Formats: sequence, C-alpha cells, structure tokens
Amino acid sequence: MPSLTRDKGAPSLRWGKSASDTDVAERVTCELAQQMQRDFQYRNQLYRDIDATVFQEFSIEIPEAYRDTAVEVRTPLALHIATSITAALSVNPATIQFRPIGFGDVYQQNSTLRERFFEASWRRQEQEAKRQLRRLFLWSLAIKGEGILKTVERAKSAWASYPEEAQRLQDQYSQDGLDQHAQDIAYDRSTEEYKLKLPYPIASTDVPPETFYYTQNENGFTSFMEIKQLPYEDALARFGASLDGNGRVVAPDQYDPRAAGLPRAEWDRVFHGTARTLTCIEAWDANVQVILLQGPGQQGISLSKDGSATLCSVVQHPYAEPGLGTLKGPYFHALGITTASRLPEHAGLSVLFGYLPLFRLLDSMLTVQGNAAFMTGMPSFKQTQPPGVVPGLASAPYGTDGREEAPRKIEPGKLYPFDVAPIDQPQSGADFNKLLGNIQQMIELALPSSVQGMAAGDTSGYALNQAAYLARLAWDPIVSNAEEALAARTGFESWLIENRINEKVYAWGEQDPKRGMKRGGNSKATWLGIGPDDLDGCHQYTITLTPKTPSNEIIEIRAIGEKMQLKLMTYEDAVTDAGANPDEVERSWLLHDLKQSPEMMQKMKDEVFQKLGTIQQQKIAASGVTPQQLAGTPANQVAGPPTGVPGTPGTPPSGPAGGMPPNPVPSPGAGLPLAPPPQQPGGAMPPGGLPGAPGGVPGPPQSALPLPGGR
Repeated sequence: MPSLTRDKGAPSLRWGKSASDTDVAERVTCELAQQMQRDFQYRNQLYRDIDATVFQEFSIEIPEAYRDTAVEVRTPLALHIATSITAALSVNPATIQFRPIGFGDVYQQNSTLRERFFEASWRRQEQEAKRQLRRLFLWSLAIKGEGILKTVERAKSAWASYPEEAQRLQDQYSQDGLDQHAQDIAYDRSTEEYKLKLPYPIASTDVPPETFYYTQNENGFTSFMEIKQLPYEDALARFGASLDGNGRVVAPDQYDPRAAGLPRAEWDRVFHGTARTLTCIEAWDANVQVILLQGPGQQGISLSKDGSATLCSVVQHPYAEPGLGTLKGPYFHALGITTASRLPEHAGLSVLFGYLPLFRLLDSMLTVQGNAAFMTGMPSFKQTQPPGVVPGLASAPYGTDGREEAPRKIEPGKLYPFDVAPIDQPQSGADFNKLLGNIQQMIELALPSSVQGMAAGDTSGYALNQAAYLARLAWDPIVSNAEEALAARTGFESWLIENRINEKVYAWGEQDPKRGMKRGGNSKATWLGIGPDDLDGCHQYTITLTPKTPSNEIIEIRAIGEKMQLKLMTYEDAVTDAGANPDEVERSWLLHDLKQSPEMMQKMKDEVFQKLGTIQQQKIAASGVTPQQLAGTPANQVAGPPTGVPGTPGTPPSGPAGGMPPNPVPSPGAGLPLAPPPQQPGGAMPPGGLPGAPGGVPGPPQSALPLPGGR
C-alpha cells in the first residue's frame, strides 16, 4: 500500500512545508484513490444494483408491440424486507456495559457512571446530528452488507469560545479580591456551567458504504479513504480554497498569478449546468490526514494525471496504534453476513444478496400477468355462421347483395339475426403460474412469514416463537459485527475524552436523582459528567443489541434464575446478563427491604398519625369554635372526637397495659369535657388539649405558638 509520506523515516507532511512535499502528497494520494476505485469497482456495482432494486429504479423489458398497452407492475417487496429487518435490529436501544476493573462499590459505581454517560452521549450526538445514526448504520449493514460510522473530535470548533470565557472568568475572580481557594471553587463551578451551554465536543455520523475504501492487514486497518461529493460552497469555505476560470480548485496558500481564484460571486458560473458539487478525497494513514478537492474542470481528468486534484490539507493525527502501523479510528467498519472471501464485494453480504435477480424477475412476471389481465379483461365477440350453411358458399344474412357490411357493435339485450360468441383470449403458458409461485416462495426465505407474525390458525404460540427465533439466527452475524463496531466506537470516544479533550464533558441522561445538577422536579434525568479521572486509561466496552421478543427474554431470564439456584454464576453477572446494573439493583432492593421492615413501618405510621393530629388541630383552630361551644353542643350533632395519637400530649396509652379495651364502644357524649376548661386569653384552647375523659380533643403542646386569636 502506498504511504502518504515520502518515506518511512520522513516526518508527516504538513500543508505549505515545501513544494516537493505538496507534490508528493498530492500524487501519492491520487494514486491510492485510483487503486482503491479499481479494487472496489465490483462492490460499488453491487451497491448500485441493490439501490436500484430497493428503490425500484431498474427497467422492465417489454416487447415493442406491447409498450403502449403494457402496465409496469413493481412490487415493494424488497423495500418491505429492508425496512422490516432494519426495524427489528434497531427497535430496542443498545445497551452499553463496562466490566468493573476492580472489586468493590467504588469500581461498580464507576462502571455504572460510564454506562449511563455513554448511552446519554450517543443520544446527544444523534440529536445534534439530527439523524438516527444507529438505524442508518444498521440499514447499510443489513441491506448493503457493510456499515461505517465516523467519530471525530471537534473541541476547537464546538468549544471555540471556551478559552476566552475561561480567561475572562479567571481575570474577574482575581479582581474580586478572593483568595486562591475561593477563586478555584468559583472558577471550576462557572466553567463547568458554561460547558453545559456548548455543543458536545465529539461528533459522529454515518458514512455511505459506496464512498468508503480501506486497506488492511493481519493487524487491522492500515488506511481509510472517502471519495464523496460535497456542496461546493461548503467545501471551499471549509478549506479556504477557491475556483479558477477553468473550474479547477485553487489551494488556499498557493501563490500563482496564472491560477488566481475567481471572486466568490463568480464561482457558480464555472459549473456550466453540471451538479454544483466538488469531489472530496479524504485519506487517512497511520500518520496524516490528507484532503484533496476536484473542481468541475478536474473531475473529467484521470486521477493518475497531474492536476487531477488539488491538495487542500495535510494534518497529523494521533489515531495510530503504537508499533502496529494501524488505525484505531476515526472510522468504525462492520460487515454484514460475514464470509471467508477476501473480495470486498463478497466479504460481507447483504440479506438481499442472492435475491436481487428474483425481485426483477418477479416484477417482469407480474407485468406480464397485468398486461394479460388488461388485454383480456373486456371480452371480444365474433359472428358465428347460421346452421345449414354450406361451407364455401356465401353466408351473408337474407336480403343482402353480398356487399361487405361495417362491423356491428354488440349491445347487451339486443336481438341479432345471427349468433355471436366470445373469442377465446390467449392465455399464458401452463408453467407461468408455477414459475410465479416458485419465485414468491424463494423470496420468502429472505423474510419468512413467522418473522412477520403470520402463521396458520393451528400453529401454537411456542411453535411460532421457535420458528421466528430460528429465522432470526440468519441475522446473528449482522448483530455480532454491529456490536463489535459500536463497542469500538464507544471505546474510541472514551479515549478521546481522556487524551484529546482532556476536560470533563456532559450529556443529559438518566441517573440517581440525588446526584448531579437537576433541572427541577422529581425527574431522574440530570447532567451526567465524565472526565479523564473517571476513565483512567481503560476503554474496553461491550454493547448489546436486543432484537428479541418478550418470550425470548422470559426464556433467558429463566435460564439465569436456574444458574443462580445452582450457584453457577455470581449475582453481579446475573444482573448484568439481564441488562441491569448490579449496584443500582442492589441499592434499590436494600431501600425496598428497609422500608418494609417492621421498625420502619411503625416509624412511618407514627409520623403519619402525628401529622394527622396536627392537621386536625389546625382545622379546629381555623373554624373559630371555642371549647365552651364545643362542650355545649348536643352529642348527636357533634362528630366524635379524634382518637388519641401516640406520641402527642394528653394521649392515654393504648392496649391492655393502658387500661383501655382494644375496641371500646362509644357512648353518647363520651370523650367530651365534664366541665368547661379555664378561659384562655382570646378564647384560645389551653395547652395540652381540653381536660376530661381520655380521648378528649387534643390541643397544642405546651411549647407551641399561640393559636389564631390568642395573644
């Protein structure tokens, strides 16, 4: 594989270093692009055929004589299969798991923080990209047999205002006269709050497989390349380039009066009606990233010739694996149905591979069937000879002189002097229906009826579930490869945070409501933050996709339970395999058991009863009824006084020890005071309640504030 540098010991190229360096990088990148396009030409042709089949862009062969009447019939079966399989693979969110690197609650909590954060960060990247990246990735993986995700750091652009704001805050706190400790606390709090307002410093996107090329060896990928079309204004503005009068891209720092760029207002006229896009060649090797642009005046030139592309950027990157010469990012590649072939077009197969000719044949057969139905839908009639007419003699009706008459129109209900009969229309061959049935039966293998939920009436639920499970086994290579690529992408993002961003980053997600900065309310969502100290050099993650039905999950949970009973797995492994976090489950059950204990139940009851007694006192005080009025009211008009509340003043002990029966029978007037209580200033109730029989109306405690009306 050609390298993007001049020799193995030479330093990586930088833009503007020298003319020779520019020429070498431009020539070597063009040669590599030319070679990759030749190596992947059959793969790209396969992708074009898949797109034409799924989006019904291929033509149906119809004989010339039937083109005016034939109706093209196209079945959406290929698109239905593609959408159904993609939806099945992406219906459930991916689960991120990180095995604790040590034993104990601290390591388990760090594992939970990582899992929750990177799930939230992926959602934030999808929101900022405004695309369902995981579903698009799985679509390409299942339908084309190859899926690619790209994750890059963008702290310099997304956090461009952060250094200036940090310096302003530091100067402000220094001028306020705070000591160093107070300055550090205020600075850290303000800068962290400011970062919450900025975009996420890492971005991800999906890459169309037909624009992606690569080389690899036994250690991994040695180079990546994208050859894509970009809007010309965006591409030129991004790299500071321009166009000349011949439609060629002029490099940003290149000084050549003969190739001076046109003013921006004149860029549009050099396209001459062609697509207003530029071809961008983005190449990565273990040392540098090289970007070339092709203008409309260069796109017709072979990449092997000089001037076919313009070098716009050469940047060193730290994404190489030390000592191996391979790349750890920023692209993450996965194959579909994996085969042992080394050819790019056969290494990873689509779920539609092998069925593509059948889709076109099915549309052709349905077109033939539709044309036959159209031609024979309205019958034609013929006139039959009258009985007794000798063959060969004139068979004209009586009264004609042998002149040829104009064809008559058949009118229903009208009597004719001759017989009419329908003409037998031509029919398709005997094997037509057999062929059509065989085609439909073979295509059904791509998406069996059991996976779609269709089954015969006598099929049991267990049999249907097993059939669907066995049919989904064909997708297992796709799921496994997708999980590996997504896990590698998450590990790369974790590595970027620790080694490139080197700052604490945030994402909005689910977490314990007692932690973090809540926006308000009782929601468990909060800003999740993770920084270099939390990652500590370990970036090995596992991602699980769950294209499962509830019945399959029940079977797996039963299997986990049996292993737990036989002590074949630990509690932590069992909870992890079930898709939860051991520390969260353990903390939740500890809290639940603590609440259900008799001591806590009694404590909560006491607090509730005390609260009810306080509410009752407030209601009596707010009603304005004096104790004397309450004492003089007839018993049949006054509701019974509230029973004593344990723990409040004046409440007698309950149960046999207190001398009160468990269920006393109330008598008329029971519980009312025997004599009027001493008059209090302002008519307030005396402290401790009304004196009298047990169960009297409780009053405020001795240390309570005066009730309304008192002084």
